[in-house]
Parts: sequence; structure tokens; C-alpha cells
Amino acid sequence: MAQIYKRASLGPSTLIFMTDNTTPADGAHTTNGVPHGYSTITPFLAVTDAKAALDFYASVFDAKIITAMTNNEAVVHAEIQFDNGRLELGEASSDYNTVASEPESDTVAFSLALYCTNVDRVVELAIAHGATLREPVAYFASGDRYGSIRDPFGVRWTIMTRVEDLSDEESEQQVKEWMETLG
Repeated sequence: MAQIYKRASLGPSTLIFMTDNTTPADGAHTTNGVPHGYSTITPFLAVTDAKAALDFYASVFDAKIITAMTNNEAVVHAEIQFDNGRLELGEASSDYNTVASEPESDTVAFSLALYCTNVDRVVELAIAHGATLREPVAYFASGDRYGSIRDPFGVRWTIMTRVEDLSDEESEQQVKEWMETLG
């Protein structure tokens, strides 16, 4: 068996031994190689104040903190659970070539979408906890009621509640018809 190593979260120069077994695990905590609680894609956010970000996401989005690993009091890796998926985050670090979004800039490289049961309440809570309103809550042709915020850490969020029970095709058609009205 070949010996495979990867960089550990203990630091960029720390290597740990890995096995080369690529058979996906199935068991009490994993299904087809995906740990329970995860979707098949889990974003990692590099932020300037991970402790404050964890507090914000727990307070505003009702996310549950699964783990928060620290190094010299900075959160280097944390995982939070939403209703249907997880998000990972940690302090931006030159050791890992990660940079945080600019909290005051509306120019971003990515945006996260969050479905919830009450978009109005979540957007209101986000603003009360320091988020900036980008787009007020309104109906959109996709069948969603949505609003957009930039959180205190520079992350742009589109927060939505599906208010019409539409198939993907019906939603796409309604958006297409709306776009045609724009010219």
C-alpha cells in the first residue's frame, strides 16, 4: 500500500498519514462516502473574525456550531449545520493563502443562497445583527420571496422562501418570461 500524506490543519508544515483506500464508506455516520449532515458540496469561507461570524450565523440563520478548532485563539476551522447542509469557515490566513471578503465592498467573487421558512424574519434579524441590506425582500418570478444582504464579514447572501410550489421547469419558464419583459 502506498503511503499518502496530506497537510493537517495543525499547520502548513504538518503532514499526517492517510490511507489510499478509495472505497466510499457506508455506516452509522456516512452514506456513500458523504458524512451525515453534509451535502456533496460544502463551501469554506475565509473571514476576518471567525468567532464573530459563528455567533452571527448561529443567531441569524439558526445554524448549529458542530466544531470550532482554534490555534492561538483564532478559529482556524469550524463547521456549522444548517437545516439541510453544512458550511465550513475559518480565519483568513496567509499560511493557507486565503483572504477574506472586504466587509464594506459590494464587489464579491461569490454569493451564497439560503432557503428558509421565513425570509422576512431572517433578513430583519440579519440587519439587526449588523448586516447591510442589498435588496429588500420582494417576490421574484422564480416563485421565491427573496432578499439580499451583505453580512458583517463581507459575505453576500441571497435569502429565500419558496412561496409557489413550482417544478424546476415551471420556475425557469417564469424567470424566462420575466427576462423577456426586460428587453
